[in-house]
Amino acid sequence: MENEEELTLEEQIEALQLQVEEWKDLAHRRSAEIANIQRRTQQERQDLMVYASEHVITKMLPVLDDLHAAVEAARKSVDESPLKTGIEMIYAKAVKIFEESGVNVIEAGVGEPFNVAFHEALMHTASEHPEGHVVQNVQRGYQLHEKVIRHAKVITSAGLPAHNETTEERT
Repeated sequence: MENEEELTLEEQIEALQLQVEEWKDLAHRRSAEIANIQRRTQQERQDLMVYASEHVITKMLPVLDDLHAAVEAARKSVDESPLKTGIEMIYAKAVKIFEESGVNVIEAGVGEPFNVAFHEALMHTASEHPEGHVVQNVQRGYQLHEKVIRHAKVITSAGLPAHNETTEERT
């Protein structure tokens, strides 16, 4: 009977060792799967970053073609009127493509209050506008959906210039 128990223990040990090997093999396969998923995910992220702008660029290619045709036509023509009209049409097409892609102009009109969320002050100068208001829009800003991708570059007002008393007394 003792011999039977030993075989049973040996069989149990052998069965447990087989299970351990199966679990090790399963763990190794799962680990390899995870590593493959991580590699694929990393590659997909890189591809997204590299090709993220492909959609907009593809939409802008006709604008580039139109600009090329306009330049070629300008080289051959002396009449500026059709060239001006063509450029205005190309500009309108480009604006439409950008708007459809979620890009909008950040307006910085003269007299508007300066807003650090949308404007970048390049200079502060005396003017008839109240202090902290836009005096001149130097470069338009843009936002992509709700995110500012380029602040509008502006010159802001420092208010009215102070008069020199000695100058006033002389007059």
